[in-house]
Amino acid sequence: MKWSKNDLLCRGLPTEPQPSMGRILVTGGTGYIGGRLIPELLARGYKIRVMVRSYFPEMYDNWPEAEIIVGDVFDSDSLGKALEGINTAYYLIHSLLLGKKKFQTADILAAANFRKAAEEKNLKRIIYLGGLGDPKSSLSAHLKNRMLVAQELQKGKVPVTYLRAAIVIGSGSASYEMIKHLVKNCPVFLIPKHAKANCQPIAIRDLIKYLVGTLETSETSGKSYDIGGSDIINYEMMLKVQSDIVNKRRLFLPSFFIPIKFYSYIVSFLTPISPLIVMSLMESCKNDAVCKSDDIRKIIQFEPLGYKESLLRAITKSPPSRSKGILSDINYFFINKPRIPTLIKFDSESERQNYSQRLMQRLGINVEKYKILNIHQIGIDAPLKYVFEELLKWNGDSTCWPNNIARVERVEDRLDNINVTLFGFNFFSLFRLIKKAFQLVPEPSDFDNARYLLYNSSGGYPIGVYYLYVRSSIDSQNEKELTQLFMGVGFNFYGKEVGKRKNVINRIWESIHNRVTENIMNRFKQLCEWRFDKIQEGMRY
Repeated sequence: MKWSKNDLLCRGLPTEPQPSMGRILVTGGTGYIGGRLIPELLARGYKIRVMVRSYFPEMYDNWPEAEIIVGDVFDSDSLGKALEGINTAYYLIHSLLLGKKKFQTADILAAANFRKAAEEKNLKRIIYLGGLGDPKSSLSAHLKNRMLVAQELQKGKVPVTYLRAAIVIGSGSASYEMIKHLVKNCPVFLIPKHAKANCQPIAIRDLIKYLVGTLETSETSGKSYDIGGSDIINYEMMLKVQSDIVNKRRLFLPSFFIPIKFYSYIVSFLTPISPLIVMSLMESCKNDAVCKSDDIRKIIQFEPLGYKESLLRAITKSPPSRSKGILSDINYFFINKPRIPTLIKFDSESERQNYSQRLMQRLGINVEKYKILNIHQIGIDAPLKYVFEELLKWNGDSTCWPNNIARVERVEDRLDNINVTLFGFNFFSLFRLIKKAFQLVPEPSDFDNARYLLYNSSGGYPIGVYYLYVRSSIDSQNEKELTQLFMGVGFNFYGKEVGKRKNVINRIWESIHNRVTENIMNRFKQLCEWRFDKIQEGMRY
């Protein structure tokens, strides 16, 4: 599937694509980092070759624009063919699953073979991702091995850009999955002394930005950089923040004299992560993993995410729970407090009115007749076209809508005529939505690719107009997600002049409306990002 460079994680990256530099090799493409990196490079116009140890037909479907070649760092002939005609290579190979003793030997040998082959094929650069840790301290075997691999690669004539990162937070990363399942499955945590070590975790989106940004910045060639998120936090606090976000009450108790090996066995039992990976990650927890320099941020300038925001983005990469009935709807949409507030708040009524009128004029609403009193906004990490297509699927089977309370019926299966009934009783219509104006394809002059659905509303629900408005994010407004979704209503309390909001009943109704709307938008964000994430995963084997 083909996406533009504005559709994926590197949207807003200040560096410019340079597809004319030649072919790029990605090793470790079937791994977590490589699988996220390849579609980003393809979207930015690069010619990509992916080196895999074994070929499967599905790989062509995953990366139809990439060249896939079978190669092995321990086979000089196949490695030479993989590096033929390559300008820059990403070295993302790790032999951790071979076991503690074997992976140390294998990784150094692999790096040496790759260095020699890169010299023979006259590569311009190698970009290597290693681990963050103070080389002057007593590093874990895993972190020490990552450092030795870098040193081996740097022995050659080919310049190496060495990026050092701590744990990566993203759906599917070993570190995040370990944290997520521990909080989910463990009610009591015995916190060892080494859990007080500091770490500077990095979101997967920011890691990919640095990997792409260094490729597009020649001055990073042959240099080493620490990369991390905006927060420095210890491992105990990581678990506490995760438990707060998912509303799990967990007990944290200090413990002493319990070896890391014991913790590793417990963690591997409670999580789906390989015991070998768990052991390496747990051993690394005793070391501070904090950036000693921020030089990279002066060259590749963007604001990295904090730990909590990274977690929130990772958590949404799962589908929203399907309602099982009316009680589920009440829980999911009325009682549940959404993770992300969506109601736009204004300092004054005049500011609200000005904002509303600008939007209404964009959608062709008569500003004299209605005032949009409630506008909700949420950012979604999926391409605009994909988000809008999800909106067009709205029906009575949606996991994002309280179907068991407000049943959706598309009259003659048409989106421009929607009837919403209370509990599915046809004789009690909550409201009827009749198309007023749709923009399914953006106008050529639209700088933000806007699409919208605008309805006139009638029935028991006290609104006059209802709209769903989707546009591309605007960098100058510091919008970090790919797409912005707006949902607005023009209140018309049973024929009374709009703007009469002081009535107690109206205020209560309005607060209920806002809670339901916030939950709908949070669940829609979660659904879009989960489905789009699956599409991206389909790009890699």
